[in-house]
Amino acid sequence: MKKLLFPSLFAALAFSCGGENDSAESTPSNILENFTFSVDTLVVDPGEEIINLSRGVRGSSLDETKTYFYLFDEATTQMNKINLDELYLEEQIPFEKEGPNGIGSNFITTSRYLPGEEFLFSNFQSTGIFNKQGKKVLDLTLKPEELDIEGLGENAQFNVTNSIRLSPDRKIAYSLPGDFMEGTTQMAKINLETKSGTVLPIPALDIAGEYLILWQSGDGFSIYMEEVSLQEIAGKFYITAETSNSIYRLEPGQDSLQLFEYDFSLVSNQKETPIRREVSSLEEFRAEMEKARTQIGFEKLLYDEQTKRFYRFGRIYEPKGDDPEAPSKAEVFLFAFDNNLNLIGETALPELDKTPSSPFFKDGKLWSYVNVEDELGFAVMDFKF
Repeated sequence: MKKLLFPSLFAALAFSCGGENDSAESTPSNILENFTFSVDTLVVDPGEEIINLSRGVRGSSLDETKTYFYLFDEATTQMNKINLDELYLEEQIPFEKEGPNGIGSNFITTSRYLPGEEFLFSNFQSTGIFNKQGKKVLDLTLKPEELDIEGLGENAQFNVTNSIRLSPDRKIAYSLPGDFMEGTTQMAKINLETKSGTVLPIPALDIAGEYLILWQSGDGFSIYMEEVSLQEIAGKFYITAETSNSIYRLEPGQDSLQLFEYDFSLVSNQKETPIRREVSSLEEFRAEMEKARTQIGFEKLLYDEQTKRFYRFGRIYEPKGDDPEAPSKAEVFLFAFDNNLNLIGETALPELDKTPSSPFFKDGKLWSYVNVEDELGFAVMDFKF
């Protein structure tokens, strides 16, 4: 087994910033005032097999202990089980496309590890839970004609499993259904036994729909949208959007969302410059997309179990000018929150020109995906305060 360690070229420099949260109770100090970091790069040994990285690590998830990194390969319908402690490909778990135990032959929107080494697979036609032997143990397909969800729009019924999450007993589903042409404007809570439920509005994130761009050309179309995300962290559910720093939280057993709003000092709290949502040419599509991307955008929440802190990256992309194929570069920012989502720190990260890819905390350090000569690698960032 090979275990490679590359020293990072990043320097650990100190920098400071000011400001505090005016909308939620916060501590008077900025914990990121003297923030520094160092980075090492680790590479996974695939043995005699191949880990397909053509789509990066989209479709990856972690087990409860963060010992294993599960990466689904849609081309082969195999789940790669990667040991993060030993840095090697431990197993490739096959699944069928068709038949009674098929995960589906169309675009897989969700492929996620579940406790007990079972897996949730979902596409626009079907959703189910499968065991490690490839057998479907629970069919979660929600057909529009079977649903009785108060407040759910007609078009959203066809996208009701978007970002689906399950309660521990697998009787309740939470999702972000939305009209594909308008974006996500609500969270759904669905009783899987009765196929009934309710929707919870998320108006503080409605701005995401204002940054959806559509270009229709012939029989096809191109669409750009800002992501709205549903995450489960330490037994609670969180909803965020790229367009805003606002955060919604749903506690177990609750039927209402709690909203957290902030007043950042380093960047705008949300995108502010309007764009045209409908364009008539590729050039216009790219121009409006760049107008959206060169405003502040926020990443998903990250949670460090060791310090009980949340973190969130922000970025403002640089204009690409006349070369749309040029690599994306950005100003990068980091925001810190305590366990109750009070803002406790802000800083700029001038060492970085992009945000970490698919990041997660493990053993108090931030891991993120890197491609090392077509091998699966992780940049491991060690925070210092």
